[in-house]
Amino acid sequence: MFQGRVRYVPTVDDAMVRGAVYPRRSLVLVAGVPGAGKSTLLRRLFGLRGDEERTVLTADGVRVIDSLQSRYQLRPLLGRVPYPLWRWVVHVLHLVQVAAALRGGPVVVHECGTRRPVRLLLALLCRLRRYEMHVLMIDATPQEARSGQNARGRRVTERSHRMHSRRWRRLRAATRNGPTAFAPGARSLLALDRRRARELAWIRFGPSASTVPLAGVRELRVSDGGGEAVIHI
Repeated sequence: MFQGRVRYVPTVDDAMVRGAVYPRRSLVLVAGVPGAGKSTLLRRLFGLRGDEERTVLTADGVRVIDSLQSRYQLRPLLGRVPYPLWRWVVHVLHLVQVAAALRGGPVVVHECGTRRPVRLLLALLCRLRRYEMHVLMIDATPQEARSGQNARGRRVTERSHRMHSRRWRRLRAATRNGPTAFAPGARSLLALDRRRARELAWIRFGPSASTVPLAGVRELRVSDGGGEAVIHI
């Protein structure tokens, strides 16, 4: 399918996703409602412990950013203050960390994606730093998300969760028209349910011209002429 010149990857529901290869100068946004499994995916694929206070730089040069890093960094200073009063400071620092990470190497960001101003700001940062934005959506039902939150002991209020879920449904429906419905200039979109997300074996970065598919594995290439993502299935 096409939207303008942008090809995109719709929901995968007919084959197991093995992994994804993106250009080096990419920001991959891992999106989903709280409890969808974003942090779990980052821990599994990039070796995060979950208690880091700074952006994680992997051995392959990938910068991985989770909003929890900003919260843990600020906790010694603001820990005596009720968290709802300084949550906004965490969100601001999280965006600052993303901007600081865009240095030419690949960046992977944990972000719910349900706030349109944040999506627009990330798209603007990518444009200013000449990065490609690629989106990986983990599509969880409200029940699955609640279960995921309970399992990790990290919960948002019932009201906040309903708001995220409502926005997510609208966003998920809109992105059936292509990745630019998620954010302006987004190059590709891969939407997985929680089971498919658990089957995602790796995310790699490298020049598209040198990307070699795995033996016996089919692939979908996502390109608009300026960059390319290869989704192996």
